[in-house]
Amino acid sequence: MAAVIVAIGCWVGWRIYRAVKIEEYRRDLTARGFPASYVEPLAVLQFDHPKWSFELMPIADLSWDEIIAKEMTPSWNLVVYADFAPDEWNALKERNYTPYYAKDAKAYDSGSWYQASRETVAYFMDPRNWLNAREIFMFETLQFDAAAQTPQAVEKMLSKTFMANCTCDGGPKTFAELVYDVGKKLGASPVFLAGRLASEQGIGAPQSLGTIGDALFAYATNSTGKVGAADIWGERFTKGNENTKKVLARGRDAYNGYYNFFNFRAYGRGTFEIKYNAWVEATADETKQKYGGPWNTQAKAIEGGARKIKERYIDTNRHTRYLQKFSVLPAAGEFRWKQYMQNIAAPLVEARNTAKAYAAADTLDAPYRFLIPVYKKMPKSASPDPAKGKSVYSSSR
Repeated sequence: MAAVIVAIGCWVGWRIYRAVKIEEYRRDLTARGFPASYVEPLAVLQFDHPKWSFELMPIADLSWDEIIAKEMTPSWNLVVYADFAPDEWNALKERNYTPYYAKDAKAYDSGSWYQASRETVAYFMDPRNWLNAREIFMFETLQFDAAAQTPQAVEKMLSKTFMANCTCDGGPKTFAELVYDVGKKLGASPVFLAGRLASEQGIGAPQSLGTIGDALFAYATNSTGKVGAADIWGERFTKGNENTKKVLARGRDAYNGYYNFFNFRAYGRGTFEIKYNAWVEATADETKQKYGGPWNTQAKAIEGGARKIKERYIDTNRHTRYLQKFSVLPAAGEFRWKQYMQNIAAPLVEARNTAKAYAAADTLDAPYRFLIPVYKKMPKSASPDPAKGKSVYSSSR
């Protein structure tokens, strides 16, 4: 009985201590200008992770509604077509993310991406939806930090990709070792760089394997006009038109042997144009002059691509995963509104993978620094999920 009493007393004491500390954090966050709707989740996070720091990043020149309206520019925010959503979402196409699509549901790129609705943009942009121990990492600063960003965390980030435990260019360094060294040299988070590689390349696409030429010539002889659900042809390149003939006239070997791991310029209407544009970036004059190109080795593509991300994004006030998707800071100057990716869920997915990598490397309690946007004239509560918690994004927390 005495042991039970002691245990209860310890539990009650801990509960009181927790309540007192969280109240202290609430007062501190409030004094620093965080709105009430931010304070509660951040105070709990602060208690759970005392070394973490949260900095308010005010977006004060435009209102929340004005920024959402700007973000509704066609093609800025896209939702991927999916065939694994709930059966009741069959209004537009079979088994897709209809609740996330705009009413016109215009298709972009290879035909497997659709314009996001205003409600969807608000949901993914609203920082209050992501103030938990996993998604908070979309607001992590992306500078190098040896205490937090270990080689083990980099390897974990690449663990489900074709780069896992593999050597780069068949040389002495693994991909993880190269990425870590490059990040340290540039002063950029190697865990972030590894996460972006994983996000862009996954288990491996033709351009990541140096076979862009093989892909282009395979597309040209494809009789269906599709690769899976993706369209091969678009407005600029169609089967047999002059643009396509000019590309193919160079020969398959002109395109093989080049890499574009970070998918710079890899966009367009149809997979043919997307793959071709990836090659254009790998061989462009700017790539040669500033970023170690042409990217005709895997190491060159990683080193040059990482340098470009550092100079063009991290160093231009797009220094969190969130800001690389939603470039809303006035301080970004000419780069304001210029986003790295169209996939509206990219910061969310990368944040979750980052939290897993840090946890696996036992660095989750390192002194991370988070820059959290607060917009002018925001709704009092967080923007709701149009999918009501049933999508893969909102249901896999």
